[in-house]
Amino acid sequence: MFKIEPIDPAYYRKKTRNATLIIMAVFIVIGFAFASLTVHYLGDLSNNKLVLNLMGAFVGLMLTAYIIKTFFAHKPWMKESMYAWQLKRSLMHITNVLKQVQEAAKQNDPHALKVMRFYHLGLEHMHKLEANSSALVDIIAEKKEIEEKMKALGLELNQTEFDPEWVKRYKADEE
Repeated sequence: MFKIEPIDPAYYRKKTRNATLIIMAVFIVIGFAFASLTVHYLGDLSNNKLVLNLMGAFVGLMLTAYIIKTFFAHKPWMKESMYAWQLKRSLMHITNVLKQVQEAAKQNDPHALKVMRFYHLGLEHMHKLEANSSALVDIIAEKKEIEEKMKALGLELNQTEFDPEWVKRYKADEE
């Protein structure tokens, strides 16, 4: 279950920038080290040093990804980055079946209306965190329509939680 949390956008951007710099530093060190080691140890086997450098950098990238997932993902300095990743992941679950959910919402399906409300709140939150207010213009009309339908049906407008299981019924329609 994912829950939208109130986060100050300026604080979010500062923390994610710091996490990005740390991850970049780790990759630069590991990538350069593996690229150099690959050329040093395999240079006699190939005349193409560029390919060896790229292979070493790729191995460094894979090792960096493993280190981030295993050791860094649960560190306090990664909290905001992981939150954004989870929010985007939740929104992607809905985006994958968006047409089916929208059709069900047009039929006043309470479940679909709740999913769409979370989707709108999540998109709005993500765009505010990333300072991308121009993208919000696209969903204003649909958001108002969903709000009106939910009010008419007496549904709670504060849909800040999402469980990926909620969209499984719409995936079944798609297959």
